[in-house]
Amino acid sequence: MIPDWIPELDGTIVGGRLLRGWALSEAWRIDLAGAAHRSVIAKRGVGELTGEARRYRELVVPLGIPAPRLLAEGGPGVIVLEDLGGDNLEERPTAEGYEEAVRVLARMRVESARRLTSDPTLAAGLRRSTADLLAVAARAAAHLPAAARLPADALDEPIRAMTARLHRLEAEPATVVHGDFQAKNLLHTAGGGIVTIDWSDAYVHPHLGDLYLLLREGRKQGSLDAVRTEVLRKLFASEAGTDLATVDDQLVTGGLCWTMSALRWVVEIGVHVVPVSRGWIDELVTELQQLAADAG
Repeated sequence: MIPDWIPELDGTIVGGRLLRGWALSEAWRIDLAGAAHRSVIAKRGVGELTGEARRYRELVVPLGIPAPRLLAEGGPGVIVLEDLGGDNLEERPTAEGYEEAVRVLARMRVESARRLTSDPTLAAGLRRSTADLLAVAARAAAHLPAAARLPADALDEPIRAMTARLHRLEAEPATVVHGDFQAKNLLHTAGGGIVTIDWSDAYVHPHLGDLYLLLREGRKQGSLDAVRTEVLRKLFASEAGTDLATVDDQLVTGGLCWTMSALRWVVEIGVHVVPVSRGWIDELVTELQQLAADAG
């Protein structure tokens, strides 16, 4: 049954298939007749996931980021996107796909930094400061004792390391942070390219959490080993016009930022709406502590 939240579309709905159904979001492929598009992707986000249309208007489109086109909006959190078809990098984890994903990320960051520097008014409401990211860390620490058998001070060292590194990062040019740059959100295209989808978490900041997450999840899924990970780190350094030591240092900062944000979501929201997420807490805290040790 086609959900009733899907807005009026150009054409007649002749079918549909649920692509993803989670507690806070769902996505459908809607088949159409008599329309410019044979099918479209309709998405609905709840709570913190209602802002994807805004990010298209204020971030994706002004920065010229390749992404499925936003075709229509409906009620709160409801959007209709161009259907690019194809499978994602998680479903088909090729070495070439991961390499192209790294190139896409590097180009996206370099070009976005150029545009944001030339026009500071772009994405003004989506820029995140050191104070904003440290507030996320404070919320994670505040909710940790209630969500798990861990004291709030388990995050003391990660927060200290994150604070020092974020202050150092303030001198770097701001760029786009996708926020969930992993294989499931990277689509293979017919020409061998990669297109990034799901922009609901995107914002503006210099940290390199996107590359950290791509490599982290690739290793966890068994798609990347140590050798391939090193190849991808070197490739990113080359594409971004920097050196490998700088990339490795930025990965620590980006890792702290992404992992703290993920932990905040789990302990503040996830444990209430996605019960299985409670099992992620110990791993995320351990990861933060290791990153803090790596921060030196």
